[in-house]
Amino acid sequence: METYPWWSEAHIKLAEDAKKFTDEVLIPIGERDALLKKFSREGLKQMATKGWFGALVPKKYGGHAEEWGVTGAAIITEEASRAGEAAGGLGTTMFGSATQIVHNGTEAQKQKWLPKICKGELIGCITMTEPYAGSDIAGIESTAVLEGDHYIVNGKKRYQTIAAAADLYMCYFLTSSKPEDRMMYTHLTAMVVEKGTPGFHIEKINDTMGYDGSYNCYLSFDNAKVPAFNRLGQEGEGWKIMMGGLNVERILNAAPTLGPMRECIRYTQQHLQRRVQFNQPTGAIATNQFKLADMIWKLYLSRLVVYYSAHCADLGKDVPVEAAICKMFSSDSCMETSMEAVQCMGGNGIMKIYPIERIFRDSKHAQIAAGTSEVLKLLIYRQGTRNMKNDLHVPQRVIDPELKMPLPVGKPLPKTAVKNEADVLKVLAENYRVNPGLHMTLEDIKEWLDVSDADLVKYLESLEKQGLAGLYRTRKGIGMARVTYTGLQKANPPEYYRYFPAWADKQDCW
Repeated sequence: METYPWWSEAHIKLAEDAKKFTDEVLIPIGERDALLKKFSREGLKQMATKGWFGALVPKKYGGHAEEWGVTGAAIITEEASRAGEAAGGLGTTMFGSATQIVHNGTEAQKQKWLPKICKGELIGCITMTEPYAGSDIAGIESTAVLEGDHYIVNGKKRYQTIAAAADLYMCYFLTSSKPEDRMMYTHLTAMVVEKGTPGFHIEKINDTMGYDGSYNCYLSFDNAKVPAFNRLGQEGEGWKIMMGGLNVERILNAAPTLGPMRECIRYTQQHLQRRVQFNQPTGAIATNQFKLADMIWKLYLSRLVVYYSAHCADLGKDVPVEAAICKMFSSDSCMETSMEAVQCMGGNGIMKIYPIERIFRDSKHAQIAAGTSEVLKLLIYRQGTRNMKNDLHVPQRVIDPELKMPLPVGKPLPKTAVKNEADVLKVLAENYRVNPGLHMTLEDIKEWLDVSDADLVKYLESLEKQGLAGLYRTRKGIGMARVTYTGLQKANPPEYYRYFPAWADKQDCW
């Protein structure tokens, strides 16, 4: 495993130990259990001896958070993921119980659960998805009603990874149906539900594509009696707790795609070097070299964005965009890498005697769990454009008197005092020359004119009534404006809008 300059000595040592332990202990266990479709309890037991479950837990509770942190957790899950489903319960325990308890639990809750998590005595999972709430996770319908010192919980959860083998379930339930709470995202409450809770049971174990031997379950809460002690935070803080944990969850869902990519590369390279066709190794064929090159650069970039995001998280930065990017990019890259590995290995690629066939099937899960790639793209768009707001502002541009083409002005020009609506029309008409086909926002217009919002709205509405401007409205009012053809004629003579490049023949410029 390649290290990074910002890694501590503890991280470097952890990476060396984790690789050796995975090669010598976990891979033989994991591959055997995958072929048997057996939940790898032995793999979890072996990882517990290394203290890996406590990667995100403070030292006072038996963990290694101070020396390992999110970066260390990513290192461990990257390596362990090379052993397939042997690592399944490791990540879900880290981000499905430990993280939320560490950051949102009371001292009594931490003392009760964290030491046992660190020893591997308690395995955790996270339960968000429901039959009718998936990507729209705010639509959770399972309810929790406080009665005395217990909550009565009713509802269903589905697609819960390793749930049948878990001991702790990080759950989110609806505790308010008030529209105002739903609007403010204070309608959900977070709770830790323990195995054996009365009225709580596994409803169904799904037989999925990939993740052989890893339990994927439906959960049922039928008047389940959950102690109020198990609530994390206050009622209505579930959404905040959920969102606070998603960044780490996505980073630790991205890291386990790195190990499988490395396995794909090494088995593909072995095959291409040793499979001889047409009197040469198939690795001598340029198209196969290109495939392997694509696999390598996708791994390099995936690792870089994962460990950059983990490092930022360890520094205490809020990383929703970084976490979404690393999860989306690495899971998509893993899917593409495993597909190309199968193609390079031909018939051997679809044989169960190599892990490539399993990795190919497993890779699809990574594009769905912890947010589909499509949902993550929406998040990246919304949050990313907000983060880049200042960088995305386009500078003022004017028509250059010599080139007759729009160029940036550099420093903003002095604003013109508005006398009447004709001044607004002039700006809209000029925008037709500089940004053809585009509307102007009210902020765009105010870059050129010294005018109040109220007066600007008044002038624009007047221009609209005269047919000189077209307005785009939102629920908040006028959003954008443009000049109409009639407005162009009113603002300037026809010659004002003409432009012909120097190379154009004069006789064709009529």
